Amino acid sequence: MELIKKHRDFLVYCLFGFMASLINIIVFNTSHNNLKITLWLANTVAWLISNVFSFFVTKLYVFKTKLGDYKMMFKEGSYFLASRLLSLLFDDFFMIVAVLVLPLNNIVIKIIDQLVVGLFNYFSSKWIFQYKNRNILEKIKNFRSK
Repeated sequence: MELIKKHRDFLVYCLFGFMASLINIIVFNTSHNNLKITLWLANTVAWLISNVFSFFVTKLYVFKTKLGDYKMMFKEGSYFLASRLLSLLFDDFFMIVAVLVLPLNNIVIKIIDQLVVGLFNYFSSKWIFQYKNRNILEKIKNFRSK
């Protein structure tokens, strides 16, 4: 039981990360395979929709932070999406190269991609939503304004 308490954030993140990955895969599959939208655009739209979902569930249920006012939510949302831009670049690059190079189905590639991206996203989200790191973000902001 102690092990579960110790790793609660990660376990809950895995649950909601799985849900975000399902949203990502469903949107990608529908966009690319059914609607015939190009691979890159379908992948990027899937990323955007799944990350909006992920922002709210990560904030509220994984790291248990309050919604707060719109200014704070916009600020955290900006940091959240900025941290996820790196994963989007990897996501798009991996999908394009893997689908063109490997003889695997694009959904199989997308599932592998979501596992790798999910791990990166957990650690970047943890950094953003942990209260002790907000002081670091404020120091960075203050340093820039000097």
